[in-house]
Amino acid sequence: MYVIECIVAGIAALAVALFQYGRSKSRSVQGLLFVFLRFLSVFALVLLLLNPEINSSTTQQEKATLAVLVDNSSSIAFLKQRQSVENIVSNIEKNEELRAKFDIDFYTFGAELQQGDSPDFDLPQTDIGNSLSALKDIYRGKRATVLLLSDGNQTYGEDYRFSTRQYPFPVYPIAIGDTATYDDLSIDRINLNRYAYFRNKFPVEVLVRYEGEREVTSNFIISSGKNTLVSKKLNFSPAKKSELVETYLQADSKGVLTYQVALTPLDEEKNTANNTEEFGIEVIDQKTEVLIVSDMPHPDLGALKRSIEKNEERKVSISGTDIDGARLEDYQLLILYQPTAAFAPIFEQLKQVSKNTFIIAGKDTDWNFLNRIQSDFAHENNGFFEEVQGSFNTFFTPFTTEDPGFEHYPPLLVSFGDININTPHETLLHQKIRGTETDIPLLFVQDKDQKRQAVLLGQNIWKWRMQDYRENGNFEKFDNFIGKMVFYLASDKKRDRLEVDYKTLYKGGTPVVVSAQYFDKNYIFNPNAALTLDVSAKDTAFHKTYPMLLRNNYYQADLNDLEAGDYKFTLAVEGEQLKRSGTFSILSFDLEQQHIGANANSLQQLATQSGGELLYPDTLSDMYRILMENPDLKPTLKTTDKSVPLIHWKILLFIVIVCLSTEWFLRKYRGLI
Repeated sequence: MYVIECIVAGIAALAVALFQYGRSKSRSVQGLLFVFLRFLSVFALVLLLLNPEINSSTTQQEKATLAVLVDNSSSIAFLKQRQSVENIVSNIEKNEELRAKFDIDFYTFGAELQQGDSPDFDLPQTDIGNSLSALKDIYRGKRATVLLLSDGNQTYGEDYRFSTRQYPFPVYPIAIGDTATYDDLSIDRINLNRYAYFRNKFPVEVLVRYEGEREVTSNFIISSGKNTLVSKKLNFSPAKKSELVETYLQADSKGVLTYQVALTPLDEEKNTANNTEEFGIEVIDQKTEVLIVSDMPHPDLGALKRSIEKNEERKVSISGTDIDGARLEDYQLLILYQPTAAFAPIFEQLKQVSKNTFIIAGKDTDWNFLNRIQSDFAHENNGFFEEVQGSFNTFFTPFTTEDPGFEHYPPLLVSFGDININTPHETLLHQKIRGTETDIPLLFVQDKDQKRQAVLLGQNIWKWRMQDYRENGNFEKFDNFIGKMVFYLASDKKRDRLEVDYKTLYKGGTPVVVSAQYFDKNYIFNPNAALTLDVSAKDTAFHKTYPMLLRNNYYQADLNDLEAGDYKFTLAVEGEQLKRSGTFSILSFDLEQQHIGANANSLQQLATQSGGELLYPDTLSDMYRILMENPDLKPTLKTTDKSVPLIHWKILLFIVIVCLSTEWFLRKYRGLI
């Protein structure tokens, strides 16, 4: 088709040129030149008007990618393998054969993946599975292979032996560290509650493990300061590799108590860092009692109970509406689930006692009764229901909380109709209807006459808790959200202009943060204040001032640079006399120092599952040979076909201009115009 168009264009251009210059009797070179110039210019113009497409093919070499993944955790330095890893990375960078065959990308990782080839070996956690998963997303649809430089000891996240069973790329682990086995005792796990009650005994479980092939004996000791509280002799052998030590300790003082578990080292034991571990517990003098009242069974009740009791400081009871009204005095918070007319005695009793409440409405709520029995809010119920998602209000100020991910949570079942709120309130969640955010409250709180109340207008929050587990593998975010709301509702304390939120005990390796809220004299959150946190150690001369940075509706200071120890702090507002003080402790514990060598068995399993091969630092020549000889990783030739419209060829326009200009100049020079 395109050839015919070019022939037609050529004939037309030749006809025009001959028509204009062919009648000349002169057959001189000059005349032939004019014919040729006119032919070229017209031919090019006609081609541009016809605009045929020109097909072209380009062939280029496409290399496979070699992703070099370097363990940047502190365990590499602890095992004295830093120089070995740096030498391997340097050799890969300088290997010309590898660079000719692969596009080489370097990454480092601890808990998360980072791009780069300059590890510091100081990260406190190792998540191999998460890093490999991130590479799978980066190279999706491409030819790639992974070279993993690691000791194979994972301290955080999902076990990579299971998360990489269907891994799409071959992984070649290089086992960093000693792969020989030595006799080793370690404290594998300490189980205890976060809270204990004053003058009560609390249980402690310690799992001790042994790796070795002979019979050994060690002394197990729990101490507090210089006092030995528990002492026991433990025996291990090839047939007895572990023992669970169970004991009870006395909570004889309030506040944070810290203890140390220790195992006497074996003869010639190489790693004694995992023979000791600290743990702590907070001793309190009272417990928050929460009552859930419902005259119907529903999975929301179980979800609320488990979520609230995640904090051992709280106890939840579930009762029907026939509960004795006098017993309401025993509880700090009442959760009224889908009130009906059967709740009338309870509401009448609440008018006599000052109790904070959390009302949850749903499909079975009797709105005619609820609108009549109280005047704080009213709902225009018409008998219809709709599914509504929650939209988090980042400017919510009554208490500090974070969005656990409501945009991913399933919708709740909400009664259709307007909600009229008759007392001062703040909305924590707005209704998001079919993807559209509205100003209609879904969850709001009220603080009136030293009485606090929260109202949730939908049922099925058990689905929220399950979604949290589906996304994160635990219920932590949802439970923290419910926990902070319960803490706010169960407190009778008058609202403070400067409120601070922190833990009294942080375990080594976990984030250490202090949060705060500052309100003006009208109790409106002030996002423009300057807050500082002065932190000092109790036993040393350490002192440091941290700025509090704004995070939506609260301020926060990151204290992750602090070492283990006991600290006190003072939170102050610049230009105000408001100050708050407190204390906290950071326990000494380093997961990265709990291993004595490389976990070759796990790395071998990873290599086998992915189609790779386990390698060692002293066999780098084998690594180069395997990578170079793998036929699946050879460069391939990729041909790309492309159709380009002729009008994009700027050379044709240039030819037209040159031909017409030359023709005009010659005619002018010869005096023909």
